[in-house]
Amino acid sequence: MAKNTGLIKFTGKLGNLSARETQYGNIISTPGGFNGDRIRTEERYEATRQLGTEFGRCSKIASQLYSTLTFYLQTLPHPHMYGYIQSLITNIKGCDANSPKGERSFGIGLQTEQGRKMLHHFSFNPKRNLQSVMMQQYDVGLETGKLVLPGFNIQKISFPKSARKLGLQLVLLRLDTETPICRMETSTLFLISPNDENTTIRLEACVPEGKGVLIALLYFGFCSETNGEVYFLKHPKNVLEVVGFL
Repeated sequence: MAKNTGLIKFTGKLGNLSARETQYGNIISTPGGFNGDRIRTEERYEATRQLGTEFGRCSKIASQLYSTLTFYLQTLPHPHMYGYIQSLITNIKGCDANSPKGERSFGIGLQTEQGRKMLHHFSFNPKRNLQSVMMQQYDVGLETGKLVLPGFNIQKISFPKSARKLGLQLVLLRLDTETPICRMETSTLFLISPNDENTTIRLEACVPEGKGVLIALLYFGFCSETNGEVYFLKHPKNVLEVVGFL
């Protein structure tokens, strides 16, 4: 596969060449690739089949997280969010050193110290985390579905010119990694303006029922409000971060 940098560009087929327009430019390739039947049956491709099985399971989990969190993710700046989430799930799966290849799982990987470190304080905005935008301590009670930000100082927050308010929301996920199914509950959205006084913020959400890992996230997003309707900006300082799990 090659990128066409010349003056003559085309799309479709020309002889044994195929070309298409992508975000990276005009790409030219020749026919090829693996034979599907050989990959499914030949012993030499056993490792490929094993990796494919694991990748498929990770993709289903990533899809659940992506679809469940779409409202928040669309306000973050990352252009390839699904791939970013898929990478997290795959890397945690790789921490499963006890299962044979082809059977390694995200759920077992998350039980390891290394896997837990990857998820702990994971920010869905790779260029910002809560510490960098909020500089505020918080206390999380996963069993009760509560998060407290004591003495929240809005003066420490740098507001974008287009934002009139900051929205804070606790998001609780119950992720069954075997099904996989993801259930979500959220707190009431807490809105604060740049001139508001320091206050203790308490966010509370129902704990999702079911089995699987319980993940708590805090959403920090800049927004405006018109006639009671809240409109979130897609801004580089918006953050959705894992603040606890069990």
